[in-house]
Amino acid sequence: MYYNGGIKLEKKNTKKLELPISSKTGEPLKPFIKPRDALLRGIILIALGFLYWWWRSYYWGTFPVFNNFLLFILFLVEGCLLISRAKLGNKHVLAHQIIVLISDLFIFFMGFVFSIIFWSIPGLLGMVYGILIIIASTLGSTIHCLSWFVKLEKYKVKN
Repeated sequence: MYYNGGIKLEKKNTKKLELPISSKTGEPLKPFIKPRDALLRGIILIALGFLYWWWRSYYWGTFPVFNNFLLFILFLVEGCLLISRAKLGNKHVLAHQIIVLISDLFIFFMGFVFSIIFWSIPGLLGMVYGILIIIASTLGSTIHCLSWFVKLEKYKVKN
């Protein structure tokens, strides 16, 4: 018998829930993504992007400039990728890995775009901000991507 959140599971019941079974222990693995949480986070990111866009144009009285538009695009793309992962659920592990790779490559690319924008500001402060953004986006996207790849690799077990 196996336990999944207080529910006793027989080995035949794990096939119904489509939980992958560990080859080492023979027990079902925990789900790697909670679809409701990922869906909620995606919707919140998209809403924050639109809210930021509206706030900048309404309160500042001008149409948002290029870097604000890029920030809006960043929120929109990341929210859509989270919603697509929520739609996949705990199936199609390879598709999750591809979406995580796309998401992290996009963050890496946007880090370089924002650093170029900051480098165009005259003075030392803009250059320092640009370097910090490159370091943060590179390290953040690399660590996130590798951690998800390692986490999802154990779910590629054949039942």
